[in-house]
Amino acid sequence: MKLLSKATCLTAVIGAASIAFAADTPFDGTWKLNLDKSKLTGDTVKFSPAGELMRITGNGDSYEFKLDSSDTKTRFGNASWKKIDDNTLEEVDKVKGSVESKTTWTLSSDGKTLTAHITGDKPGGGSFDDSVTFVRIAGAHGFAGTWKDKEFKGSAPSSLTLSGAENGLTFDEPDFKLKANGKFDGKPGTVEGPTIPPGASFVLTKTGPRSFKMTRLQSGKVWDMSTWTVSPDGKTLDVVTRVVGTTDPPTTEVFEKQ
Repeated sequence: MKLLSKATCLTAVIGAASIAFAADTPFDGTWKLNLDKSKLTGDTVKFSPAGELMRITGNGDSYEFKLDSSDTKTRFGNASWKKIDDNTLEEVDKVKGSVESKTTWTLSSDGKTLTAHITGDKPGGGSFDDSVTFVRIAGAHGFAGTWKDKEFKGSAPSSLTLSGAENGLTFDEPDFKLKANGKFDGKPGTVEGPTIPPGASFVLTKTGPRSFKMTRLQSGKVWDMSTWTVSPDGKTLDVVTRVVGTTDPPTTEVFEKQ
């Protein structure tokens, strides 16, 4: 499935926290994610047998795949899987036909821990190299079972520039060549970039002078919802996100103004 780096998981649809209001608002400026202050764990992933196939469910997606490197359609593009050995699987995620990330899933020798090592290149330059450690909460052996992540280690996150627009916002994340524009009129905003899957959109709702809600959609269906709040001193931006259709707790990303 499409885990990606947690520091870039929002960019999979419209690009992390790069949202802005009108000029001279608390949202204007450049923001950077502080991984130490953020809470990015608690997600669950489930592997289950499906005849000759396997199924993976998590992060708002669920699909079956073969371990023969053949492409299978996902909510965000395509993925291919292959078996390296009894304790290692390799996943390659693609968007618009181009490789977006590679994830190496490694099962511990005692079968109690699963690690996802996620790597990829940023279209604007540089790369990401992240890892997520899961613990088994269901299942007896092998990959089959339900896993909850307990630890995330991320590489340096990208900077996000927010700039004002009348009754709306604009977004720019150079590392991923992502740009987004939207207004608070209930209509989907526009988003473009090489890692943006076809059918991605978002709707914004203003909730206060220092806050707004974002609803992200993929192919017309809601994927997740988040609230964005700037602190009274204007130095931090908290983004609390919940994936629709899961029981996972919300994540909290803490961005600091540069």
